Amino acid sequence: MIKVQDIVYVVYRAPDLDKMEQFLTDFGMYRAKREPDKLYMRGAGDYPYIHVTEKGEPGFAAVGMLAGSEAELDEAARLPGSSAIETIDAPGGGKRVRMQGPDNYRIDLVHGIKPVERLDIRDPLAINFGYEKNRLFELQRPKNESAKIIRLGHCVLKFTDGSAARDWFINTLGMLVTDRLHVPDDPKVTLGTFMRCNRGDKPADHHTIFALHAPGDINVHHVSFEVQDPDAVQIGHYWLQGKGWKQEWGVGRHLLGSQVFDYWRSPWGHIFEHYADGDLLNASVPPGDYPATAENLAQWGPELSPRFFESVVT
Repeated sequence: MIKVQDIVYVVYRAPDLDKMEQFLTDFGMYRAKREPDKLYMRGAGDYPYIHVTEKGEPGFAAVGMLAGSEAELDEAARLPGSSAIETIDAPGGGKRVRMQGPDNYRIDLVHGIKPVERLDIRDPLAINFGYEKNRLFELQRPKNESAKIIRLGHCVLKFTDGSAARDWFINTLGMLVTDRLHVPDDPKVTLGTFMRCNRGDKPADHHTIFALHAPGDINVHHVSFEVQDPDAVQIGHYWLQGKGWKQEWGVGRHLLGSQVFDYWRSPWGHIFEHYADGDLLNASVPPGDYPATAENLAQWGPELSPRFFESVVT
């Protein structure tokens, strides 16, 4: 059985690679490779790239997920709609099977991508708590800079049938349900499901995929990238604001997942999120069940943006 272990990259299309690179750089990524019709951007972590932009009409193209073994690529290649095993012509090499997910989303199952050396970023800030002092005789002076991204954390996708999509990720990619959101007045009706990778006893992010039930608006909702700490989220907020990019919602702290978050729009209206301090769970944690209310979106933060659930706003 396939058990994906991580999310590796997302692929978007954009008509202007220069403009996209400027946004992603201000957002905290680093150029890994640039071709005439393709841009690879990395984080400070050990994946050679976490975001790919293909030149073309604006849109979401694919999400790449890490297979637990090369044998899982063979299994994936036998599934209906899947490609044969391909050699990846991109930084780090490796192999890939292009899978056909629900609503024809392209899910790339990858293995063997060679890691790269991590980039230097500042250490997490030591915090002095009320009864626990972790920083003595040192001044706290973080640099004013972009929020340096470490890795891709999760992807939220809208589906014609959110429950069927959830079942596909469980049955095909071995993912686990972390939390379910249901209609407040009808607990039987699912609005969305947070799913994490099944890594056994090893910790995994609260969610790697969120399957959102949204008939009539089949699109990516947002992609989310982890930064060093909550201060990086806040500092990155003001950095992006100073560069003139369009904010969507934040800074706040989610209830489900616990992340300190900040959402921004790309030049073509897609939502990108910074986050820090998310929950980590192993396979033994049972799923939760919550009504989809505003109170369950954030523990604290500004009022929800009225256009937050719109996939693209230009």
